[in-house]
Amino acid sequence: MNWRDHLQARLLEIRPASVYALDESARQLAGRMLQDTPVRAPGNPPDSLCALALGIDALNGLNLQQAQHLINQTRLYIAPRILLVAQPDCALDCEMFRALGFTLSATDATENRHIHYYDLDTYKTVPDWLNARHWAHPERWQP
Repeated sequence: MNWRDHLQARLLEIRPASVYALDESARQLAGRMLQDTPVRAPGNPPDSLCALALGIDALNGLNLQQAQHLINQTRLYIAPRILLVAQPDCALDCEMFRALGFTLSATDATENRHIHYYDLDTYKTVPDWLNARHWAHPERWQP
């Protein structure tokens, strides 16, 4: 499956309530695939959080710092879920995407493109020790 087919399948699987397009290619794809879903155009920040931010050409031409800044701003102010296509000349490699909390959704070896997905709700699993069982011990407290 090539990256375009996978991206379309992921959009139909996720079925976001709203989409913020990070570039014009993403706006066209989201508008075509999700016809009943509101799609915000690039450069037009939403009043409230969108369900998904989609970027196909958004990282093209950006250096490492600019790419990280775009991703961080998108996570904080635009959408809790991000679907990005990394082109061959992307400043971020797979390890950097993983360090930013993304999972590799698909790889197209013929065109050397990677699709990375970030979801705030699932990017980090909760460790076993992080629960009330290990924090509060009222039976050990003595006045």
